[in-house]
Amino acid sequence: MRIPRIMSWIDQLIRHLEQVTCSGCGEYYRGGDIAAVVTEPSRLIVRLRCRSCSQDGIAILDFGAPPPEIDPITVDDVLDCHDLLASGARPPSGLFPAIAA
Repeated sequence: MRIPRIMSWIDQLIRHLEQVTCSGCGEYYRGGDIAAVVTEPSRLIVRLRCRSCSQDGIAILDFGAPPPEIDPITVDDVLDCHDLLASGARPPSGLFPAIAA
């Protein structure tokens, strides 16, 4: 009985890129022709090198919207948090019993 192999995201990526042809000679890329250059949370940049004609190429794979920009925590944010915790009915350590122990 053959056990099906679960395909990882990198395997899926390589299979997708193996459907891309070289702009120089028209040959299809193979798994060994592909190398990651830059990885970001929502983007992967890979280098492609054709085995037939040695032409280099770049593929930019965008996985969706980048993570939202979040403003840095300010001094006022810290003071507001301090005031909120100070006005509570119990000490802040009571909010996080696992950490306080």
